[in-house]
Amino acid sequence: MRLKSFITEKRKNNIIVVDVQPSYKNYISFPMREFCEFLNGCNDILYFYNGLELTADSESQVRRYLYENGFDKWKMKDVTFIEKGYGFFRSWMDMGIDESIIKKAIRYMMAQRKNDSRDIDVEDWLREIPDLDDYSFSDDPIYLPDIPISVLKSYSGSYIVGGGKNECLKEMHILLSVFNIHVVQVSRFVY
Repeated sequence: MRLKSFITEKRKNNIIVVDVQPSYKNYISFPMREFCEFLNGCNDILYFYNGLELTADSESQVRRYLYENGFDKWKMKDVTFIEKGYGFFRSWMDMGIDESIIKKAIRYMMAQRKNDSRDIDVEDWLREIPDLDDYSFSDDPIYLPDIPISVLKSYSGSYIVGGGKNECLKEMHILLSVFNIHVVQVSRFVY
């Protein structure tokens, strides 16, 4: 989406933010002041971040980072912060497993009420998704993140921003796609 388009529409939309936080400031390629100005004009904000388990960032540090870059304090009431965890689909993504196969696997895991791919027998995987024949299931599992799907669904039609474009942001796109939650990526604020 072009900058001019979302400037005129920004007050109408909610937004999902992925991993725009102090630990990644050296990778963020857009001006944070401009980003915070954009956030100030949006409606509700669903803000995912990697927390203390992976980075040195707590929710309060992410809040401070936003304030330091021009985020309005009165706007914080519209932000829902969720510590999302790290790399829930990344092992399979990094191995080059096709996105459509990952989505099929996620749906199968949900149908089986399993959160970890290792909790499903190899024979069941191969029967359901024969394309996984060359994959070792004991290594590098995928798992379903502890993110309330009802919350994600309430953000259908939102903008999405953040990064990394081919890592955590892509994981979020995959998760949203599994539940047919449509979002519009604002390229200006993707790193």
